[in-house]
Amino acid sequence: MPAKQFAWLQRIKDVEREHAAMRLAADRLLQDAARDPSVLTRDVRMRDVDHAAGNLEGTYIVRIFAEFETGVRNYWVAARGPEPPKTRDLLESIAARRGIPHDVLAVAHSVRMYRNNLVHEREEAADAVALAVARSGLCKFFARLPLDW
Repeated sequence: MPAKQFAWLQRIKDVEREHAAMRLAADRLLQDAARDPSVLTRDVRMRDVDHAAGNLEGTYIVRIFAEFETGVRNYWVAARGPEPPKTRDLLESIAARRGIPHDVLAVAHSVRMYRNNLVHEREEAADAVALAVARSGLCKFFARLPLDW
């Protein structure tokens, strides 16, 4: 059985690969529907496909952070007990205990804030984070956790 750290890193990377597959599918559907609108069935219109394709990266930011957050909460419960704090405090606490560099923590927080903005439509500004940057930063955070817990 692989170490928990590796399993969670794999789950995060899998989300990025799913995004790549869906980006390919969305791009292909956009091309096919532009040539032949009859490929769109039921109530799906070209504007719906455009909208979905435009929101694809944000959707996968939500997914990738969900995997990351579940993993760090799993680590917290194993290492500290059943009551993990709010996500911001959870990341801060784990970073302090594991010696996670500030720049790695900052990326995790930027992904968290961007995800919050996408999910909760918050009015405070949160810079967009590219999926590749999110995956890299979140994996760097996870790489600082023990191999198993």
